[in-house]
Amino acid sequence: MSTRESLLEEINRQPEPLLKELQQHLAFLVGQHGKNGGGAEAAEAGWPKGYFEATAGAFADEPLERPPQLPFERREAW
Repeated sequence: MSTRESLLEEINRQPEPLLKELQQHLAFLVGQHGKNGGGAEAAEAGWPKGYFEATAGAFADEPLERPPQLPFERREAW
């Protein structure tokens, strides 16, 4: 059984109020899919298409240094 057939079978068993919620959710998902450029990976990951390619190496010329560690906080003895 295909995914489509399985979904249709499950939809046919659901009450009308639930189907209305599902319809709204599907409309939202379709809208999000369009905003992400239509790529399956972008839609699944939630990142715009080409995001990582555009930002890769952004800090390549900036040295990363760890600042000095602060002293431990002194607390009252139990």
